[in-house]
Amino acid sequence: MDEAEDQKPRSATQTEEGASGGQNPEITFTEKEMATQAFQNIQLRQKMARLFQQYRNKGPEPIFKKYQVRVTSNPHAVKDKISVTVTKKEKVVLLSVENNGTKQVYFTLQTFDFVKNIFTVRDCDGNIIKAINDHLLRPRESCKMKIHFSSDHSGLYEQLLFFKFERGHQRSETFDIMRLLEVIRRTPQSKEDSHAGSKVVKRFQTTRRTPLTGCETNLTPVVHLRKYTLPKNIENTEELNRNLEERKLNWRNYAWRFHLLLHLEEYEICAALTKCNRDEVLLITHQSENYMLLLKADDILNNCNVVLTGCDVLVTPLNEQNEMEEKISYKGWVEDVDEEQIYLRFDEIFPEDFIKGVRCKLVFLLQRMPLRMQHRAAALACKHGLKGLLFPVGQHSTQRSCLMPVTAKFIRTPMLENNPEQQKAVRHILARSAKPAPYLIFGPPGTGKTVTLIEVIKQIVLTQDSNILVCAPSNSATDNLCEKILKENIVPHEVFRLYCLSYKVDKIPEIVKIHCSFNPATSTFEIPPKKDLMSYKIMVTTLQTAGRLVTGGVSPGHYSYIIVDEAGQAVETECLIPIAGLLKPLSGQVVLAGDPKQLGPIILSTIAQRNGLGEQHAYSVCQC
Repeated sequence: MDEAEDQKPRSATQTEEGASGGQNPEITFTEKEMATQAFQNIQLRQKMARLFQQYRNKGPEPIFKKYQVRVTSNPHAVKDKISVTVTKKEKVVLLSVENNGTKQVYFTLQTFDFVKNIFTVRDCDGNIIKAINDHLLRPRESCKMKIHFSSDHSGLYEQLLFFKFERGHQRSETFDIMRLLEVIRRTPQSKEDSHAGSKVVKRFQTTRRTPLTGCETNLTPVVHLRKYTLPKNIENTEELNRNLEERKLNWRNYAWRFHLLLHLEEYEICAALTKCNRDEVLLITHQSENYMLLLKADDILNNCNVVLTGCDVLVTPLNEQNEMEEKISYKGWVEDVDEEQIYLRFDEIFPEDFIKGVRCKLVFLLQRMPLRMQHRAAALACKHGLKGLLFPVGQHSTQRSCLMPVTAKFIRTPMLENNPEQQKAVRHILARSAKPAPYLIFGPPGTGKTVTLIEVIKQIVLTQDSNILVCAPSNSATDNLCEKILKENIVPHEVFRLYCLSYKVDKIPEIVKIHCSFNPATSTFEIPPKKDLMSYKIMVTTLQTAGRLVTGGVSPGHYSYIIVDEAGQAVETECLIPIAGLLKPLSGQVVLAGDPKQLGPIILSTIAQRNGLGEQHAYSVCQC
């Protein structure tokens, strides 16, 4: 801790030299200040050493096994010590406090004991955190932070990270987790020495790769996406159900109601995912892709009632040879599921140990981004005044609008010549006669809903100078739409298929590949900047990925038509993702196509299902 002690005195010495006349009283005062600071630093170091030694003397208390709470770091801790060697004057150590249990916990990090001007705690945006007191972590939640080190002088620096936890109904269970952060600051000349000494070789050591689905995005966030965390009273389902039944759906409580319904659904999904977790399961690497682990589907799917594709996973190899060694976990996601196997993808390349199979602990975690997008859509629907879309005045108002004369320009085509119902639908959509209510095209499979949508898009391009956003709930349905648009040769140079960054390249139809954001040179998907995205006349994407257009600040009204196919397969808030924030309700027309009698979205929460989460509440009906 010599350098920690020297840092303050150096600045004091500079003050002394800068004083006029160098009077002795000032020098004496500075020396006292230096001595006081040095004494305080010595006391602080002794206190840290004493606390850490007491913690280590307790032995390897199985805190994670008992409480399912842990503190992870990058770089990893070895025997509770995080050791870092640097040649630059600054270093950032990432920390994550994780609650993988079924009970909520509160934790406090004592930052007042931090070595002054050397170590600071910061959030993920780099803002200094002065205190972390009674921070709530609900089940499956984590809190990420950064420990910043900064010093101009070489030497050894230490900082004790002391986390105090409370758990239980009355917060009666208490336990501590400590990490000693040790930073060795070397001068650049001694850089070659940084690798000297013995190295701890871990049995399951991996190497990092450049992620195939890295954040290759040039779209600057403009519209904020909040976290929308679960409320504290989410477990009190009886009271919440009573509130929902007493407050029937209306425009005033629209956002509140759907926020609550989505929270109830998230709570049930998390509970279902917990049942899929395994304390010990065999994982093996893919034959050709060593960043992917395979799992037998039978081990999980027999008792699973939730969609696993897209979920995050936490894999912890079980080292039977050394139970005392701290377990290392790898975070990835479920890329695909078939009848035989579950495919887990990571940003690590796994060693040869995994080829024959390694016994691991497996934890499934909900990927919250889709739910957050839906929460924001419900909030933006109210902010942008979509009352006319969601609650049209009079149930039959739009049916009457279908009887009004239509004056929009229309070009006769062979496809519509012998089908007056489809022709009428196309005419009314072109005239936007249903707005602000959505125009609904519904019917059983094979009745020409998608064909009608393609004809609508063609007519819009031929007769109007308008931009069109085309969406569907799934990538397969969206690709089907995009293929049909391209095969009809509707301004192919102005058609763009926007994929999410994690989509599998081999699933892209050949005809779509030159119209999407895939970069063959880097084997990654890229999201172009807003200016480029707004230059396309026809944008084709999924409901969820359309949320990126909202985040990127594409202006409301840029798309005169927002068309959603297979709308019956999505919940209302999912359909709202491309609409809320991108629609100008007084001028834009929404078109929803689907089969209301087809199997709708799967809702796990019976309360959410009973209170309308799986239903579409737009009361306007324009039959074709």
